[in-house]
Amino acid sequence: MLTKIENVPFTTTADSTVDFVALSNSTLKVRIAHTISQEVAAGFRAWPVWGLMGWDDIRQRYRRSVIGPFWITLSMGIFILVLGVIYSRLFHTELRTFLPYLTVGYVVWGFISAAANDSCIAFIDASRIIKQIKLPYSVYVLRVVWRNFIIFLHTIVIYIPMAIIFKIEPKLTMLYEIPGLLLVGVNLIWLTTVIAILSTRYRDILPIVGTVISLAMFATPIMWTIGALGDGKIIAEVNPVYHLIEIARAPLLGMHPEPLSWLVACGMAVVGSVFAIALMVRASRRIVFWL
Repeated sequence: MLTKIENVPFTTTADSTVDFVALSNSTLKVRIAHTISQEVAAGFRAWPVWGLMGWDDIRQRYRRSVIGPFWITLSMGIFILVLGVIYSRLFHTELRTFLPYLTVGYVVWGFISAAANDSCIAFIDASRIIKQIKLPYSVYVLRVVWRNFIIFLHTIVIYIPMAIIFKIEPKLTMLYEIPGLLLVGVNLIWLTTVIAILSTRYRDILPIVGTVISLAMFATPIMWTIGALGDGKIIAEVNPVYHLIEIARAPLLGMHPEPLSWLVACGMAVVGSVFAIALMVRASRRIVFWL
């Protein structure tokens, strides 16, 4: 009799533990699938929403302006021209090779840095909308990337006169620009997601991101070439931003991007996307309370 009584709780507890673990795993899988569906995939399907929001941001920023966002093109063109003349002399580099290199690199860098900076307030700026209307959080992330991509399309126009003046002939290698920009966009989406979530939870992230971006500009081959480093090429190769810029810059200069740059960009896209989704799964229910 005593044996039967002792065995009953033991058997029940073991079964309950197994059931609880199975239930927990099942609940976690459901939550992950639900978050991916409602916060990530639904955001991409809602492209008319973030497309209009990003375009409206540009219109509001340059409201009552004569040439609108082309002010960015004009100011960046003047900046690149002055900087190109000065740095080509400092590095003893021919202007006809250095200026196109600087132009494309700086325009792509502007796209990356502006998206990273804007991502710090992606959810904070949209706090009124988030508190009133249920939209996928990825909508606000894609809004930031799309808005800065529009600005990128305005600034890349600078490359056209550079290519004409310095006689950069069209080549089939320039078609690599399409997958290159696509990879840059994918990496910016996961990076913007991560920064947006962290900066909403911890407001100190904003100045930290600003400082990192300022330092990264000088540590990345944008205003200087790898050839100027001599044996210090490793400095550029360990910099992930360099590889993102290179897969978008090299094709427009008529060159093949290095295989290492493709591998690094693809690896970052996969690993970063997984990390961003995991962070979204964990934080999606709390973001509205952090605002």
